[in-house]
Amino acid sequence: MWSVTFRVPGSAVEAFTARLQDGASAYSTFEVLDREGRHVGGQWQIDILRSKKPDRTDLVSQLALIAATANVPAPSLTIASLPDTDWVAKNLSTFEPISIGRFRVHGSHEEKKPSSGKVSICVDAATAFGTGEHATTRGCLLALDALAKRPWSRRHIAKSAPTSILDVGCGTGILALAAARIWQSRVLASDIDPEAVKVARRTVKANGLGPRVRAVIATGVRSRIIKQSAPYAVITANILARPLVYIARDMSSLLAPGGRIVLSGLLETQIPMVLSAYRAQRLVLEKALLIGEWATLVLYRPISGPIS
Repeated sequence: MWSVTFRVPGSAVEAFTARLQDGASAYSTFEVLDREGRHVGGQWQIDILRSKKPDRTDLVSQLALIAATANVPAPSLTIASLPDTDWVAKNLSTFEPISIGRFRVHGSHEEKKPSSGKVSICVDAATAFGTGEHATTRGCLLALDALAKRPWSRRHIAKSAPTSILDVGCGTGILALAAARIWQSRVLASDIDPEAVKVARRTVKANGLGPRVRAVIATGVRSRIIKQSAPYAVITANILARPLVYIARDMSSLLAPGGRIVLSGLLETQIPMVLSAYRAQRLVLEKALLIGEWATLVLYRPISGPIS
């Protein structure tokens, strides 16, 4: 196993990860902080794992091209050989339980019972995104928590049948699990990545939610399997800003009148771009959650009469 490490400005993270994730066994991004927890020049570190040794010359050329497109300086990179390690098992052993609103996210190795009143979600670190640690996942869980507190949501979801909720780009399936737990409803979870769907199905089974959550492979939201259950009372999509813009029209058409859509995977600076695409579909911004540089947006489709 080989690691490729470099740093780029936060505004360019999406450009680099979108171009380099193909061929990667896994990748991660995080803000560079000093010992006092302060941002270091707005820099983000990108770590990419590859099973084969990368060609340095080819990689330097790739980074230079992406940097030029993103209008940032070309980053310097470090390539290192890693010892054979079961990284999933290693992450599992160090994954501490996280409390996010009413949710308590924990790994299967955690035996402690959740606190009274907490909604338990078991998610193991795996080869798919979504363990609750990233700001975008946290923002979506907080958004779902807030929606569940409103009388509107339970009534509206009860009227939507047989499948009330759609999770686009489900990763581990954490958002689908959260929605199924709080609303006792059927959820369709989709992802373009077969590995992510495999992980999601395993996670659904581990949480005993097989009867309520169905994980499927789907490209975008035009898939027949997604359309046949529309309209949805709630849609979540924690992906990236440009894909959110690209599917805005199709995804908005799947939302029921009065329904809510939760969008994340975008930086604060990308809010105007994403918001413009959904406002063009006559959706209205209800709430924007900011965690660090990342944003989560909650929008709704208006209906006649009050919504509470």
